[in-house]
Amino acid sequence: MLRRTAVASAVAALAGGVPGVATAAKKNRSAGECAGAGSVAVDEATREHAIEAVLCLVNRERTTRGVAAVRASKLLRSAAVGHSAAMVSRKFFSHSSRNGDSAKRRATRMGYGRNALVGETIAWGSGPFATPAQLLSAFLASTGHRQIMLDRRYRDVGVGIALGSPRLGVPGAATTVTLDFGHR
Repeated sequence: MLRRTAVASAVAALAGGVPGVATAAKKNRSAGECAGAGSVAVDEATREHAIEAVLCLVNRERTTRGVAAVRASKLLRSAAVGHSAAMVSRKFFSHSSRNGDSAKRRATRMGYGRNALVGETIAWGSGPFATPAQLLSAFLASTGHRQIMLDRRYRDVGVGIALGSPRLGVPGAATTVTLDFGHR
């Protein structure tokens, strides 16, 4: 893509429907900013900071619009991290994993709950477009992704970030992110 940011079509699922981590974000309260939002993750330490920044940015967008903040879910984080890592290592970009698993199935397998509501957003960026702030901007620019991110029904989120691109031949630093939203 021109900006080297890709956002897949959003997928939300109700229990039994079509397809349907995270650590607490630390907000720099004095500046009103999310720490690390403008930095590209390049190693494990900065990847963890990026996860915190993404959660902070999601909750800032939700609360600014009068929607309750989402809680970090270890179960959804496991599903999201696994999916981001699989997309990077197997070089695909889709809500369906290579074995056909949906976001709902991945969340259920991690123990999130069979009857849970699950929605997923995925994106990747390289170079200056791989920062948490740029990736969240891409989500917000997409109607379907924005709807999932701001859906009042969701109470939990798992943020999964993998270093690298789901595409071959992408130069420089890249980040692939999966956000799994849920309510059980």
